[in-house]
Amino acid sequence: MDVENIYKSFNENKSIEELKYNMLQYKTRLKEEIIEYKFYKNLLEASIFKVDTRNLFENLEMFKKDITSTENEALALLKEIEIHSNSITNKLECEDLFCDNFFIKTHDDLEKKTYQFFIQCTNFKIKIFEYLESTLKQ
Repeated sequence: MDVENIYKSFNENKSIEELKYNMLQYKTRLKEEIIEYKFYKNLLEASIFKVDTRNLFENLEMFKKDITSTENEALALLKEIEIHSNSITNKLECEDLFCDNFFIKTHDDLEKKTYQFFIQCTNFKIKIFEYLESTLKQ
C-alpha cells in the first residue's frame, strides 16, 4: 500500500534561523531546477531521436511548453521566497499571537506551494525520462 505524499508543517516551533535556512534550501533547489530544465530544453533540440517515432514533433513541443511553463513558475516562486526570506526577521517584531500565527500561516503556505512544485517537477522528470528512453537513437 502506497502512502500519499502530503505536505505537513512543522514550523510553529522553529527558530528564525531554521526558517531562514529552510528558505535558503528552497532557493538553492529552485535554482538547480531552473538549470536542469535548461538542459532538458537543449536535449529536446538535439538530433538524438529515432526518425520513425510517432508524433515526435508534437510530443517534443509539448515538453518544451511544459519546460517553459515550469521555468516561469520556478522564477516566480524564487521571487516569492526571496521576498519572504527578507521578511522572516519581521517575525521577531510580532508581539501578539495573531501576528505570529499570520506569519507562520504565510510561511506554511509558501512552503506547501514549494513542496507541491517539487512534486510536480519529479512527475515531469519521470514522464520525460520515460519518453526519452523510448525515443532515443541506440
